Amino acid sequence: MTLFNKKANCDDHIDRISDLPSNVIDGILEHLNIRDLVRTSILSRKWRYLWISFPRLKFDKEFFDLYDTEDFEDHGPEVSRIITEILFIHNGPIYKFALSIPCGFNITIGHLIKWIIVLSRNGVKHIQLENRIRSYRMPSYLFSCQELTHVLIRNFNLSVPPNFGGFKSLLHLHLENITFGIGALECIVSGSSLLEELWIVRCSGYESVDLIAPTLKVFRIEYGHVIKSICLEKAKNLIDFTLILYKDGVFGLNKILPEIQRLTMGLGSKMLYADIIHPSQLISLKYLKLNGVNLDERGELLYIVSVLKNASNLVEFVLETDLDQYSKTQLPDRGEELECSNGCLSQLLSVNIKLRTNFQHAMSLIRFILANSSSLKTLTLDLHLGYNKSDFPILFSISRDLLWMDRASPRAHIDFTHRYSEYPYG
Repeated sequence: MTLFNKKANCDDHIDRISDLPSNVIDGILEHLNIRDLVRTSILSRKWRYLWISFPRLKFDKEFFDLYDTEDFEDHGPEVSRIITEILFIHNGPIYKFALSIPCGFNITIGHLIKWIIVLSRNGVKHIQLENRIRSYRMPSYLFSCQELTHVLIRNFNLSVPPNFGGFKSLLHLHLENITFGIGALECIVSGSSLLEELWIVRCSGYESVDLIAPTLKVFRIEYGHVIKSICLEKAKNLIDFTLILYKDGVFGLNKILPEIQRLTMGLGSKMLYADIIHPSQLISLKYLKLNGVNLDERGELLYIVSVLKNASNLVEFVLETDLDQYSKTQLPDRGEELECSNGCLSQLLSVNIKLRTNFQHAMSLIRFILANSSSLKTLTLDLHLGYNKSDFPILFSISRDLLWMDRASPRAHIDFTHRYSEYPYG
């Protein structure tokens, strides 16, 4: 018994954590917040200085919450001092750096400049700078970080230095709530010769977009101001395009489009899809998602059908009607008979339709899809009836029509769900 106890005590003192493979240790450190990362220094001698050379630093909401007290005191200076000390103590490259400044913390532009200078000298590749206080002017030192491959910036004013020639290694660029200086957007994109993914979300300071980006594969643009045009002709390898418009405005999309395979579009009120992209430009589509469709407009129905007839390679189709449209619920009639196209949707496997508006045009569309999709597996219809709970005849009529519709695919399954809301916009 004594020998057993002695052996157990010896085993208790074995430093097993120091014997972990380096890739396991790296995985552990990557999932720790900055405070716990520093605390690993007490685990063992081997771990004492690991955090100092760890190449990924993240100062996110969880970090700032440690100093967000109810005393209404500005802890910005204290937090700035801690971040500065960590950066100056750090030994080795910093490949990934994330900073998300929440409201209530006054981080000065001087500190931000100091931090970016340190990053530019330590080979930073991924950088994420988010700011919820006010629109800082982005320090020009960011443009000296020539090893950057991934950039995410939110809520900054962005101007490009005169001698800036682009980010030569940049692959992914995500810009949100950015106010661009004159020519800044064009300069960054055209100067980043390896750029593969570009997001421009709720930004301002530009009137048009002319992408000179031959390597670009993914492009997402969301805006709520008037924009004159978007030209994608020089982005010949673009395959994934998302276009979200919040408000009405003058808009033109260049007629020459690359062979887009994934398209997501969302329009504001009173805007029609037929005015944006001609169906003949979408023959290469494999995935199509349309948000905010107004199926009360017969023209929109015919446009969608025309797109489907052209997109013979389409595999997945998602359609959501406008959240703000709540037509008076009525029993749907048979609706318009749409011309059959002899299995034009032979590759289509999945359809997801969310309805909040007129039924008869939607039922006509569903009838067309079922009759022309020889490979269809699942069609999901999600019906939102607002806040009227006396619509059983409508549900019965829709269920009956769905059951009796002709199907080109013998394995096509229809999943019909419905829900109510106490509020018309809930």
